[in-house]
Amino acid sequence: MSGRSVLAVSFVVLACAPAIAQTGQWSQPTKTEQWSQPPQAQSPAPTPPAPGKGGPGQSQPGLGSSPTTTQQVAPRAMDNPEVVQPQGKVPAGMVGRWNLWVPGGIWYSTDGSRIYRNYAQGAAMNSLTIRANGTYSWGGTTGRLTEIRPWFAQPGERYFAVQLDADLKYMARHDAGKGKVDLFFWGVGGHAATGTR
Repeated sequence: MSGRSVLAVSFVVLACAPAIAQTGQWSQPTKTEQWSQPPQAQSPAPTPPAPGKGGPGQSQPGLGSSPTTTQQVAPRAMDNPEVVQPQGKVPAGMVGRWNLWVPGGIWYSTDGSRIYRNYAQGAAMNSLTIRANGTYSWGGTTGRLTEIRPWFAQPGERYFAVQLDADLKYMARHDAGKGKVDLFFWGVGGHAATGTR
């Protein structure tokens, strides 16, 4: 390219630069209004409902599944749930033999160019047999159910400590409406297994 060509291109760029800068100044509006009508009054933000009954972090009827408060739980409270006193009778619907099933899980991975959906199959656990007097047998372990109140307890629900062996302890809850038993991991309360007849 000759010196004259470079000089000509430089002048064109300099001449167009202010126009380009001015174009950027006139950006699209962030809000569009109809000028032929008066502006609409904005409605005030809805007032949050008063806290209802139930524990911290629990949903209220009619409000979907949004928690009403956030609760910080002390690790000691998670590992040592309150023991209910006096101990009541085991719910009649909980008595009997339960076939326990650990649910499968889905996770995603990538090789850099593709995303893969992976599935880990669920598995059967030993059956859990609960007797009317509160004793149970599970695998090679026998014991007595102890009613507890874990940190995540829902109003009106009853929870029981049940132990598979010296190291594996769970929290069991009978779901009468669905005719099943749910096992939750000790402490954290995540779903561990479901028992069906």
